[in-house]
Amino acid sequence: MRYVVILVLIISIGVFLVAWEDKAVGQVCKNVFGQTFKKVFGEKLHAAQPAPIPMASNGKGKTNSVGSLNRKDLGVLPLSNHVSTTVPLDQNTKCTLTPTLLESGKVQIILTMETTGADGKPVGMNVARVLAHSGEPFDVSIANMDLAFTPQIAIQ
Repeated sequence: MRYVVILVLIISIGVFLVAWEDKAVGQVCKNVFGQTFKKVFGEKLHAAQPAPIPMASNGKGKTNSVGSLNRKDLGVLPLSNHVSTTVPLDQNTKCTLTPTLLESGKVQIILTMETTGADGKPVGMNVARVLAHSGEPFDVSIANMDLAFTPQIAIQ
């Protein structure tokens, strides 16, 4: 139950911060909430960081991207506006995606990746907020994993 409340709080704060993104109040709130999450989760809560794709030379002066060992291609994901969908990534990791259609036509997706230990208890949580287009392939790096998927958003 605690994690459901925390997830709802995270999503609510994410929506609030989008509305106040360019305002000084939004920056202050972002800092305050970031410090609060750090106190609650310790160092286990991390925002997704854009990761450079490692490049390797093919010997002909051209470069090829090197595939990630932690890359998961989820294919086409049918999602509903404002409805959370949980996808298992491996035995101990699951990712919850919560899409919100924006007036611009883009879709904001909040990804919450939770990792559990062998005993089933949570050992880490990572949260990312991304913008995508419905029906277009998309890649995101979160925690130590690269996810690829095509969001298909159904309007309710």
